[in-house]
Amino acid sequence: MIERTIDDGRWTVIQRQDLDLPIHFQVDSAFAARVQRARLARSARRTLRAEKSRGDVTIVVTTDAKIRRLNKKFHATDAATDVLAFPSRTLGDHKGRPYVGDIIISYDTARKNARRAGWQIANELDLLVVHGILHLLGYADTSPRQRARMWQRQEKILQKRIRTMDGRRKTIYERR
Repeated sequence: MIERTIDDGRWTVIQRQDLDLPIHFQVDSAFAARVQRARLARSARRTLRAEKSRGDVTIVVTTDAKIRRLNKKFHATDAATDVLAFPSRTLGDHKGRPYVGDIIISYDTARKNARRAGWQIANELDLLVVHGILHLLGYADTSPRQRARMWQRQEKILQKRIRTMDGRRKTIYERR
């Protein structure tokens, strides 16, 4: 495992490289101390392995304001959202490895969702990483059938990682 940290005051960029599944992070400095990068990297790698996919992924954790601008620019929706996924158009090489794409997560929305669901924000961030990577790999959730398929896959990948604040297990289907 190789780790490199760059902090410019606004962003903390951490690159964690597993030999076969490198995960890169760009975390808004407002949340840098609260985001468990190693845990999110494990969730990302678990998802990639479950889908038999290889390659680099970048996870960006930002604010509602920033994700709202991206959502408006790329999806014509003027609203914040919990996660956006930007797959690599070519799945081309990134430093000699395939590049899967970027996941943008709103920490603000994740915190609201976690409170509403009754679990810790770390669980919500795990869910959003898995959800985002599945989108990068071609899963969709626009129809009820697609959504059911995607959420079943998320449940299987997350297994027992989602727990309520009091330690009880809660499935992701109970979240929304």
